[in-house]
Amino acid sequence: MPTKRVRVHYRRFHRSSEPLIAETLSLSVAQALQHKVDGVPLDTAAKLRTYPDPDYGSILLNGRKATRTGDVYGELVRFREDTHIPLLMQNASNVAELEVRELVKPNDAEVLRGMSFFLIRGDHVLIVEQDLTTSVLERYLYWLLCERTQIATRNGKVQLLREVLLDDSAHILKDVNSINLRPPPVSLDDLRLDPEGSFSVRATGESPTDVWGVLQAAHFDTGVIEKIAGDYGATIEINLSVSLKTGRKKLTLKGDEALAMLRHIPDEELVLKGSGMQRNRGRLERLSVEADIEHRGNILIRSEAWRALQTAATSYRDAGLIE
Repeated sequence: MPTKRVRVHYRRFHRSSEPLIAETLSLSVAQALQHKVDGVPLDTAAKLRTYPDPDYGSILLNGRKATRTGDVYGELVRFREDTHIPLLMQNASNVAELEVRELVKPNDAEVLRGMSFFLIRGDHVLIVEQDLTTSVLERYLYWLLCERTQIATRNGKVQLLREVLLDDSAHILKDVNSINLRPPPVSLDDLRLDPEGSFSVRATGESPTDVWGVLQAAHFDTGVIEKIAGDYGATIEINLSVSLKTGRKKLTLKGDEALAMLRHIPDEELVLKGSGMQRNRGRLERLSVEADIEHRGNILIRSEAWRALQTAATSYRDAGLIE
């Protein structure tokens, strides 16, 4: 069976000075799955676990597994009714989960628009994003803990923070005074043609950074770059340095400000400097884990995705990142 190379993203549930939940995130999610609505546990009814997000459509925690060790595995899916594959099959009005298939749409199916797989261990979260971003998981967990089950002790945001924005005690960095964005090099094969025939958007890989768009915005003649890269088989690399100044003085960002600005940029593309991270001479280098997961068409095999997450957890544990 063919495999797809994916990146396993690390996040940590952020506990503010007023924690949203009393227990760890994994225990809270496990408890939420046992919560009953009209006598029916959420774990046994897919409809009870479906969140009608106003912006993203229906979001469902479809596959789920709470282990004896406390780890919680999940498969999150999002669906609408405006395309034809892949599909979520729902042959009964009340089922524990829906079956994911890839075929022509029959009458008893909803259209799948994205998936992600995750592993929660304590307050640590490992994620394989398959068209669904971490922000969707945050929205779903907020609904599950704060609205559907009231497991949360109060209302508030669910924030799954990138490690690059945390200090060693898992708090948001105190301050940031220098930001470097270093996307991985791209080749012409990593780019696709837009409707007008010019290279514009990355088509492969998991980095959201539009390298070509950055070059165009900086008024580079991308036609020349395209020719040179094609003639020599060269890759294209950028290194963007960002800092804010008031007059001649460099402005130091508060951790919350840096979080708001950088939360959607992958850890592996960022190098930050600030007083909260001087142990490594101000440079923050992070562990990045990739995995090859078997797939059928556009659908990753759930058991293989979960196995990859378990293997990644071992790597992060050996690196001292998680327990």
